[in-house]
Amino acid sequence: MPGIYDDIGVTRVINAAGSMTYLGGSLIAPEVLAAMNEAAGSFVVMEELMAWAGTEIARLTGTEAGLVTTGTSGGILLAAAACLTGTDRQRMRNLPDTGDAKKEFVVQKLHRISFDHAVRLAGGRLVEAGDGGGTTAQQIEAAIGEQTAAVFHVVLDPKPTVALERVVAIAHASGVPVIVDAAAELPPVDNLRAFAATGADLVIFSGGKEISGPNDTGILCGRGELVSAAAAQAFPNRGIGRSLKVSKEQIVGLIFALRRFAAMDYEVQMQRWQTMAQSMCDRLRDVEGISARVDYATTGSRPLCIPRTRVRLDEKALGLSVAQVETALEQGQPAVAVMPEPSRSIIWLNPQHLADGEEEV
Repeated sequence: MPGIYDDIGVTRVINAAGSMTYLGGSLIAPEVLAAMNEAAGSFVVMEELMAWAGTEIARLTGTEAGLVTTGTSGGILLAAAACLTGTDRQRMRNLPDTGDAKKEFVVQKLHRISFDHAVRLAGGRLVEAGDGGGTTAQQIEAAIGEQTAAVFHVVLDPKPTVALERVVAIAHASGVPVIVDAAAELPPVDNLRAFAATGADLVIFSGGKEISGPNDTGILCGRGELVSAAAAQAFPNRGIGRSLKVSKEQIVGLIFALRRFAAMDYEVQMQRWQTMAQSMCDRLRDVEGISARVDYATTGSRPLCIPRTRVRLDEKALGLSVAQVETALEQGQPAVAVMPEPSRSIIWLNPQHLADGEEEV
């Protein structure tokens, strides 16, 4: 059925890639959209609304406090700012100039991501522990010093890195807080509480991935005093996070989506994804030049716990590369987004955001 994107000439995409920001993150449930529409109809005191949202985030994540952010990147900036200033108002006003205060953020080399630029935007300086071959606990201990404001931990955890529980123990032994970037680590639902349960001081989730809130929202939760320090520098207050504005509709949408996510039966959802992935395998079984099976990715877009259809191409027999097939799908009618792994001649079909029937397409 024609819709708004047809009217304005923008291509609608069947999303077999996952919760990708470049595709709009996820789809918002009708009941969440209804709450957002209702929220749009009134003026409110934004500090009161933010306080309500923070209380709900804390309740659902099992932490002391919560804050709505502008995606995970905004959460990283505010978390870093909180660790740089604490509750010192003068330091807040001075950021990103930290003066002679602590400003180093220790990060494992393999945890470097493009989004950690947000740490530097806040005024921090990243100090790498280890190298491309991995990091040891001893290297993290050696990297922590008098100028360390926090340890920044990204939930990627390839084998050569140090696990979060050990990182927390090392950091806390030196009186240093730990920030966890768990942007796309939902599902499972248990992860809402799992990272904070390790003793991590601040945890960040995307609101626009599997939570299925607005694409430009995120969650910062953890220790009360650090979340308060972040909130003091975030919209609607003045500070380095003032430009990271979140609308009343987005705040309500995120919390209603988070409630919905926390109450969802993910065993049923996992079975649905398994069935969809198997259906795609079955439909590809007799296609010459490819083989397909249900499998779990070990790298690439997260979360990795979702069953997917792994399609291996015989590129020589097909006369087509993975990149060429991906491009053809993107330019097709309908357009289809997939997750390629060219080095292994594989294309992954992720059922996470497929509507019923789209697996057949």
